[in-house]
Amino acid sequence: MFRNLHFVLMVLLVFSSCKEKVEQKKQAGKSLKMTATAFHGWHHKDLKKDSLPGISLDRVYEELITEDSGQEIIVALIDSPVDIDHEDLKDQIYVNTKEIPGNGKDDDNNGYVDDIHGWNFLGYQDNKTIQFANYDYIRVLRRLAPIFEGQDSSSIIEPDDKLDYEKYKKALKLKEEDVADIQGELEYHIEERKKYYACVKAFPELVDPKTGVFDKEKADSLTPKTDTQKELLTAVQDFAYYGAYPELLDVSVAQGEARSEKVANLDYNERLVIGDDIYDLDDVRGHGNIDAPQGRITHGTQVAGSIAATRNNEIGIKGVSDKIKLMVLSVFPERGNELDKDVANAIRYAVDNGARIINYSHGRYFVDKEEILMDAIKYAGENDVLIISAAGNTPINIDIPENSPHPKDNPNNGDEIVDNLIKVGATGKNPDYIKPYWSSYGKRNVDFFAPGQRIMTTNSGSHSYFELGGSSLSCGITSGVAALLLSHYPNLSSRQVKEILIKSGESFDTEIKIEDDIKSSFQDLSKSGKVLNAYNAMIMAEEVSNSN
Repeated sequence: MFRNLHFVLMVLLVFSSCKEKVEQKKQAGKSLKMTATAFHGWHHKDLKKDSLPGISLDRVYEELITEDSGQEIIVALIDSPVDIDHEDLKDQIYVNTKEIPGNGKDDDNNGYVDDIHGWNFLGYQDNKTIQFANYDYIRVLRRLAPIFEGQDSSSIIEPDDKLDYEKYKKALKLKEEDVADIQGELEYHIEERKKYYACVKAFPELVDPKTGVFDKEKADSLTPKTDTQKELLTAVQDFAYYGAYPELLDVSVAQGEARSEKVANLDYNERLVIGDDIYDLDDVRGHGNIDAPQGRITHGTQVAGSIAATRNNEIGIKGVSDKIKLMVLSVFPERGNELDKDVANAIRYAVDNGARIINYSHGRYFVDKEEILMDAIKYAGENDVLIISAAGNTPINIDIPENSPHPKDNPNNGDEIVDNLIKVGATGKNPDYIKPYWSSYGKRNVDFFAPGQRIMTTNSGSHSYFELGGSSLSCGITSGVAALLLSHYPNLSSRQVKEILIKSGESFDTEIKIEDDIKSSFQDLSKSGKVLNAYNAMIMAEEVSNSN
């Protein structure tokens, strides 16, 4: 299983060793540059009016509110660096007006120097950003191997030591399992790149010289004359379907190489360039440059578009609301796992600097110091800040194993240890098969679902827009709707917003195939059995607000 679940872009070219990865690959789409007419995505449509199971956002603007109504709401985006100069995002980026840009001083005395748009927790000297980071299991082995290597459970006495020992054993197992996976992924990406250039050579007339993307309609119209042409033409159609282009293929190979040489390597420690203690919350480093470097890190830009791409500029796509300002808090490397300390400090930064919503489009199945994350989430709850997280892109029940961070405490009684955390799964555009195969689910740990299949969004690098899938986008869309509610009804509490989003969703009774021989009602795949609906949520929000 690939462990970079937050990089939904990798569903495009991920090594396909099992059915789930083949299904993920199919969810990716083609890239394009849009400069004239704003794109209306299916995920903004209404089931009754348009026969598409979107969030009914178009209906909100048609019947309930105007585009310029509401007050500004800050949404903190805990993610990778963002292309803050993107034509469809530049007007939606949060600006800290209390800070004077570039003077090297902490003008607002919040502990961060020149934090104009947020903070880059992966930053180090000369405005650089850590590109590749270790997996969590590598960090655990580095910490615990000196203590437990060569021991067995019979020699462990203290309860805390036993917990660490079990974590150490799990880390060893993950490292062992990753060996074949790492090599297989790299070989796959290399072969895909070779195949792409073979297709370009065989069918140059099918390639856009500017974008490097194959034209699917032209490819579908051709009749191959030989078996070799047939094989290559099939590959062309696949490349066209998920929008492959040279830069993307090169990045995939580079990431595959880095996974072996750095990410899963005990001899590589990315934090040495920062020089901090990764277990000391007070040892905060970084800098204020949160701009995506060279277009390599795309995830943050993609999620940003799903939340708040400018609606009224007549270009590109439309986010949920122009009243949203995105505070960028960079913790995601290009490959590898984010650090628990960075996420916790990003949450605290967001709370202390005015965010009402925190979008954390990620989830992990192995975490080193989850207590650090949970304490930060509790801190956000104490300050009335809502956190929205992604369920994941692996077709499993995340109640067991739990996808971190998770809101539940005891699997026997279902008590929540925090009530300001929402976890969102992904839905598709076919109402008869509302959950894509690859989307994670869980009756206890997934609150509801939101659109996440074939979503057009903003992108870094040579392609300004990209169509892709993943619960990261479901999470972003939900954060946008939560902010829309608070923009118009600012007296709502974070807990009320959470309850409104859960209760106001659209119900589906569809039977879902969750494994080869196992089916389940969609109602049983999340806590609510519903799909996010902005129209219903706005109506309910007005009722709750008036009763406050």
